[in-house]
Amino acid sequence: MGFYFVCYLIVGLCFGIAGTIHLCRQDERRTQLSFFWLNPSPLASLIILFASIAPALSLVTSLIQGGLWVFATLFELALGAIVARFFIPVSAMNGLLFLSPVALIIIFGALWGFWYI
Repeated sequence: MGFYFVCYLIVGLCFGIAGTIHLCRQDERRTQLSFFWLNPSPLASLIILFASIAPALSLVTSLIQGGLWVFATLFELALGAIVARFFIPVSAMNGLLFLSPVALIIIFGALWGFWYI
């Protein structure tokens, strides 16, 4: 049970970081972002898109594997997004969002049974 909590918390963290970076790209807080996120490159947009779709994939995965555990998954995702929003500074989010695709691929590979962690 702890494995799922940690996995869905990390997915929520990636989602919260991607949302904050997306808002910072449109906001006056642009000075806190690195140049990679300010420049509208396709790679930056794909990273943000992948991190934004991940909670929906995790909810579908949880619904298929666990049924009503999807409600616990929803709270775990929300907890991860809240932690990312309020406890991680934007300067640290610049680097953490680079790592999110790797973390999400590892997590979803383990959840879908491609490999074991």
